[in-house]
Amino acid sequence: MRSRRAATTVLLVGVIGLAGCGRAASGGGSTTSTPAGGHGLTGTAWILESFRGAGGATTPAAPGATADLAFEAGGALVGSSGCNRFTGTYVATATSLTVTPGPTTLIACTSAALTAQEATLFQLLPQVKGYTRSSDRLTLTGAGGTTLVTYTAGLSGLPGTSWSASGVNNGNGGVESTAATELLTASFGSDGAFSGFGGCNTFSGTYRTTGRAGLTITGLASTLKSCSPEVDALESQYSAALGKVASYAISGDDLTLRNAAGETQVTYRLAG
Repeated sequence: MRSRRAATTVLLVGVIGLAGCGRAASGGGSTTSTPAGGHGLTGTAWILESFRGAGGATTPAAPGATADLAFEAGGALVGSSGCNRFTGTYVATATSLTVTPGPTTLIACTSAALTAQEATLFQLLPQVKGYTRSSDRLTLTGAGGTTLVTYTAGLSGLPGTSWSASGVNNGNGGVESTAATELLTASFGSDGAFSGFGGCNTFSGTYRTTGRAGLTITGLASTLKSCSPEVDALESQYSAALGKVASYAISGDDLTLRNAAGETQVTYRLAG
């Protein structure tokens, strides 16, 4: 499994300075048929493989972090540049695609390569006009079919995955992240078994996925150790949040669990 650095909760601001780029050599990929009027982009977490760099050269994704892109139902877009997470919108048909980046976090990149990658991606995404895709590759294209960005398929489901928490709903409408939060875990077995660590006790239960993104976690039981008041309080918040889960979304190496109202309950990073 891939690993990635922890993110920090920061203020969201709009993406600015989305400048244009010059011409590059045309690229392509094998396509997958989609229903009339459909696009088949949802349901897969796409991981950045390469992008059109300076002078039109194909530039591999910068090492040290995972950049991703996910197309959600209803035209919502979520992703990461490798430094910061961003949201946005998209409009797609079986042959065309437009992308409008929106708010982004403001975490400093950890290397010059990641800084350059982020700046270039935010320039390229608004230039997207089409795409080609296969079962394991997505190519975003610009005017004349010019290859702008390529992605490979990442995780598309929960079975067989393990996660480390990055945020937990505090029961008052907020999602908090502390050093203690990062000790919390969740594992989704290939047989429907759920297990995890709450900071003091271990949990076990079952989970079930339905449709494209439905998720319920039931039958939760735990060991009965008593720890410090702070740890016990976080564990209670975590257990309560898991019991409210109604849906999930995977974006690259990130997992978000939400309740029926769409409110975030727990956020995770892929363990490994």
